[in-house]
Amino acid sequence: MALSQEVKNDIQEAYSQWIKNNNLKPRSAQRQMIASIAKSLSSIECDEDGKRKDDFKSHVCLVEAGTGTGKTVAYIITAIILAKFFEKKLVISTATIALQEQLVERDLPNLQKTCGIDFSFSIAKGRKRYFCLNKAENRLKDSKQSDPNKLLFPDEQSSLSDQTIDFISDAKQAFLEGDWDGDKDSWPYSLNEEDWSSVVADTASYCGGKLPKHRECALTISRKELRDVDIIIANHDLVLADLSSGGNILPDPSDTIYVFDEAHHLPEKTQNHQTSKLSIDNERKRILQTEKVLNRVNKILESNEGFDKLQKSINQTDEALESCLINLQNLIKDFFKKNINLANSSLELRFPHGKVPSEMESVFDELSHCFNIKISLLENISEKINKSFTDDNSPEQANREALSATIDDIIVSSEIASHLCEDYSDTQMKNEVLNVRWLRQLDADDLNNIIAFSTPLLPSKSLNKLIWGNCFSAILTSATLTALDRFDHFIEKIGIGEKKLSFKILGQLNYSKSFFHVPSMKNIPSDGVHHTGEIVELLPKLISKKTGTLFLFSSRKQMEDVYESLVDDLKDSILLQGDRSKQKLINMHKSIIDSGEKSIIFGLNSFSEGLDLPGKYCEVVIISKLPFSVPDNPIEQALGEWVESKGGNAFYDISVPNASMKLLQSCGRLLRHESDHGKIFLLDRRIINKSYGRKLLNALPPYNLKIDN
Repeated sequence: MALSQEVKNDIQEAYSQWIKNNNLKPRSAQRQMIASIAKSLSSIECDEDGKRKDDFKSHVCLVEAGTGTGKTVAYIITAIILAKFFEKKLVISTATIALQEQLVERDLPNLQKTCGIDFSFSIAKGRKRYFCLNKAENRLKDSKQSDPNKLLFPDEQSSLSDQTIDFISDAKQAFLEGDWDGDKDSWPYSLNEEDWSSVVADTASYCGGKLPKHRECALTISRKELRDVDIIIANHDLVLADLSSGGNILPDPSDTIYVFDEAHHLPEKTQNHQTSKLSIDNERKRILQTEKVLNRVNKILESNEGFDKLQKSINQTDEALESCLINLQNLIKDFFKKNINLANSSLELRFPHGKVPSEMESVFDELSHCFNIKISLLENISEKINKSFTDDNSPEQANREALSATIDDIIVSSEIASHLCEDYSDTQMKNEVLNVRWLRQLDADDLNNIIAFSTPLLPSKSLNKLIWGNCFSAILTSATLTALDRFDHFIEKIGIGEKKLSFKILGQLNYSKSFFHVPSMKNIPSDGVHHTGEIVELLPKLISKKTGTLFLFSSRKQMEDVYESLVDDLKDSILLQGDRSKQKLINMHKSIIDSGEKSIIFGLNSFSEGLDLPGKYCEVVIISKLPFSVPDNPIEQALGEWVESKGGNAFYDISVPNASMKLLQSCGRLLRHESDHGKIFLLDRRIINKSYGRKLLNALPPYNLKIDN
């Protein structure tokens, strides 16, 4: 559908007004991004009802927009005008709460006032940001129990402190009296995680709108505010969770234009979201919990026809579950003992090619069958309790609601367990891309506490099913989407993307006055001791004398070894990651620089992203070595195994592209504003001496390149 000239004029006028009212100058990179998004979305073909035609697949736009582009304003102005044109909702999804808050508190209010577009917006938070009334009431009831055997959740409830119980009581009263909306962020006093976890509206405890009108939960109330706004600010986890559960929070994907900011996190977020797990220890405790819950239900459904039969059936099913769980526990303990030499540093043991031993498969199959029977029986009981609900605010009604929520908790937990058991029950004959399956021992001295995990090897299939196949359109943007100057690596991860709809926009930064410098060094990183010693000798020559330096290390050991080997005078100028919170470290660094002294941050790879130190706060970035990650976790190992099985090369097809993206992120810490300039030092000669080095260099922005002999 070609955009009318009127729509094009609206976009141009909104951008011009924003520039004028904020006393800014137009950026060519920002205008290029606006044009790229408008061009991509204007090509979408719709049917008579305004839906994207099923056979039209060119509806996902990729934009790598470097620092200095002004990408947030570019995508908001363009996307909201196009959403109104197509009569769609706009969902902007970020990877971090910080960016969500920036959009809601700064960017969107500014655009409302200055760009001339009439729009409304609201933030959508995950359920864990909200208070659960049912859970709070359960906690308070169990806190009054003198007999621990009568507690519904003995593994959680018995550890609650008096302080936590006081908080639960205060929170319940404040919510019921209307003095607090149930949002964690609006609780007026300091709040620790122990207190909040006792009342958080997690997936299992959420009542799903079953409460009577006068006792609606905080989460249900917050969701109603999203129905009538033009823009919803969400995050990747919330979008994935909502789509997986059938879309109870966000608008229908077919009526939605999505913007995924920080989109390079989306594949990993998807993989994490699709991961299922089974703790044998927890499931055995849940059997005891089920018995206690049903005994309480029996008291409120005394004369209910059929309940006794249901309770007896569940007891028999739980006996079978207990037997299977014990059998599985013994098999897993034996497997772990025999293969402990193959476990990684985190005590994780992966099943090669995802294939589980056949004797385990049969037990997982039995477990899946038992869980499914239990779920069906519990759903019948839940229905009976819900039918007994009244519309009053009596203690009896509150008790029914609490028990209903607890049963729903057990149902959800059983569904998660059943999903993993089903996945583990048939692994030998599958020839398609397998799931990654592994075991994790939580305690080195306790083989009884082992958790089984499963996750898709590639997130692309899940993303196609959840988002790309259903959405009207999507815009994916980040400062780093390409690897080795190509989008191919990212497109393979997400499962969609075309060259004609993939745009790389270089931010308007001062590359011409900045240097990428590879000093002369005798030692390579694999020679850890001598490489570290050479870094210690070089460091005084590299640091900025009066402004900020950021030194990024790939390992904590090398970071600490370098620090301990330095003279005391230099140590006094170093702020070490881990000694204090990230925000406190940044504040201290800026304060030292403002006083006219030098300050050096020693950080790990996690500081290569999301650290904003403009101008004098960071004029030197030092990178200890090329950011190749050791494939130590089960997912990375399985991906390498799969690539090799297809005739590929795990190092060149996975490790080198990933290192390219991470190197770009590290280099991106240097220039944050148009006037910034400085130097990047890479203390790794492999970028010169190895065959892949030239590819890594060619993918860098146009710094002045200096390579010492």
